[in-house]
Amino acid sequence: MRRGFKAHAERLSVEMRDRLGIRNETAIDPVALVQSKGCLVWKPQDVPELDVSHITQLTISDPDSWDAVTIKEGDCTVIVINNTRPAARQANTIMHEWAHLELKHKPSRVDEFENGLLLLSDYPKEFEDEADWLSGAMLAPRNGLMTLRKRGLDDDQIAEAFGISSQLATWRLRMTGIDRQFRRGY
Repeated sequence: MRRGFKAHAERLSVEMRDRLGIRNETAIDPVALVQSKGCLVWKPQDVPELDVSHITQLTISDPDSWDAVTIKEGDCTVIVINNTRPAARQANTIMHEWAHLELKHKPSRVDEFENGLLLLSDYPKEFEDEADWLSGAMLAPRNGLMTLRKRGLDDDQIAEAFGISSQLATWRLRMTGIDRQFRRGY
């Protein structure tokens, strides 16, 4: 990650939450955030003219093979989310896709179809790491994590408060240094 990126992501999270009137220790609605930025979030069933056999493949036959895809057509950006995944995972996936857009990441590969539809994919590892960090910061900002830990909440309770997975809550608590601070008596 670029030098100073983590601090930048934490500041961006706090600023966006302030603008949206969302406290740092409460859950953010990823769909509402993404839509407020002009992007659409669809389930496979929402994609116009998508053949039912493709919907069946994506949601019934092989739903574990994907999480989301971002599609751009002209000025319109759509995140198609795998709605068979648990809600906490969908939240993280939506925020991860949005983070790539917010950070203006350029994918290593772009597939263009005959109708001009663009499918963005294959970001370099550094961009994936930045998107992971920003999405985590948006979903569970450091100062919000600190507030909830001070209230005595464990990882699972923090995850529930933010509407994220326990794994993401534990990762954020570890990677932001909060657990280390609490072991030292903060």
